[in-house]
Amino acid sequence: MKKLIKLLTINLPLLIFVIWNVTGIIIFYSPVNFYNLTPGVSSYGSYNIHFIRDIGLIYLSSGLIGIYGLRIVSAPLCIAAVAWSELHGLFHLHIWSQWSFPFDRLFLFDLSVVVMPPAIIILTIKIALSKK
Repeated sequence: MKKLIKLLTINLPLLIFVIWNVTGIIIFYSPVNFYNLTPGVSSYGSYNIHFIRDIGLIYLSSGLIGIYGLRIVSAPLCIAAVAWSELHGLFHLHIWSQWSFPFDRLFLFDLSVVVMPPAIIILTIKIALSKK
């Protein structure tokens, strides 16, 4: 059980942070594809290359800060790395609450890609800290 907890508390956040790094790079270098292929993005406004590249840089910096936080074993740094993504996820939940939570494809995408990853990181950090 201890090995499983260690595996989850380090590797799962690490995987998410690495995915954020890759995602950030892809968004930055391919903003048109992000705009056209990511469910729901085009319904929130017109294409804006500057804004989309900013989002790519946010994911990249969050991923880098998170990986560094894991490397030096700093829960506050990992939480700081998750802050934007967690607030972004809460914002999406707020939007969905105004739409009475329609459990459609877009909601499931948002839940799995926007809301859950930062929540998973915060939960694993809490588990790791409770075991010390």
